[in-house]
Amino acid sequence: MAEPPNNKNFLNNLTTLDWLKIAAIIIVALFLLYRCLLPFRAEYVFREAFTAESQQNFPKAIEKYLKVWKLAPWETYYLTSLGRIYENQARQITNPEERLAKIKQAEEVYDWCLNISPTNPWYVIRKGEIYGMYAEIESDPEKKAELIAQRETKILEAAELDKNNAIFQMTAGNLFLQRREYDKAIERYEHALIIDDRTAEAYLRLAEIYTIQNNPQKREELYKAWTEKAPEDANSYLYLGQLYDATNRHAEAVALYKTAANLDKKNEAAFRLLGNALYRDQDWADMEKAYNRLTVLKSDNADYYLFKAQAQAQQRKYKEAITSLEAAQTLRPDDANIRANLNNLKSQVK
Repeated sequence: MAEPPNNKNFLNNLTTLDWLKIAAIIIVALFLLYRCLLPFRAEYVFREAFTAESQQNFPKAIEKYLKVWKLAPWETYYLTSLGRIYENQARQITNPEERLAKIKQAEEVYDWCLNISPTNPWYVIRKGEIYGMYAEIESDPEKKAELIAQRETKILEAAELDKNNAIFQMTAGNLFLQRREYDKAIERYEHALIIDDRTAEAYLRLAEIYTIQNNPQKREELYKAWTEKAPEDANSYLYLGQLYDATNRHAEAVALYKTAANLDKKNEAAFRLLGNALYRDQDWADMEKAYNRLTVLKSDNADYYLFKAQAQAQQRKYKEAITSLEAAQTLRPDDANIRANLNNLKSQVK
């Protein structure tokens, strides 16, 4: 009958070289385990940083993002948030030296990202913004112009790197619009609409160009297309309505303002434009409804109470009009006109 192996003898028979090999294997295994766990650790710390940033605890967020940078330096996605914080802080700082330091910190982050991913358009365009921030604080005209040129180069480079991203196309279009290169701007804006035909800013910028070029027909076509492509966007109806108002197509304008107001009950501009149009048309009942909504949305605006009071008085709803005037007087107690109108209306009720 065979005897069981003697483990003690086995261990005793190991040479120093054998022990060194075993130790090396253990060290390598532990190192590999550590490397495998790093992404999970980095993700956990990133979530802590993101939470701190959402709570506007920026010192803690920076601390955590820097830790993530050490844990996962290859993961550029984690670093862009850190760069953005530095950018925002730089824009808020008035001291030139402190602002410059923050800009350099942001640049360091984006340069790191670009070293890893040099053709990523997001990092390219952020680098362009860094040049722009340097230009803002540069006093030398020649250096300032050079920095602005570098910013513009990065904007166009990002647009070329990703021709299927409406944001980059819009940014390039805005650059050309600023340069008054309208044909190139139109090309970029129209391309942005091919990518996403609901890009509101593209319609607005194109309309701006057509206004400059004195082409109202093209502007009307553009606004109509906007309402068709984004029928749930209240602002599209407002812009088309204002165009109709300017060309004395008041009934069509009112219909569009009503559509916008129904789509977005919190859109102050929609109810204000509607109220003004109804005042012009002397539609007192609907005007009262519009300004009643405005006093809910903006209860600290005395003018809204005054217009509501006027609509109510025209309907002989004097008690309601007095209440509206009293609300306006509370907001503007030193306004003699409000006081006079209120006293006049009270005398009529008596």
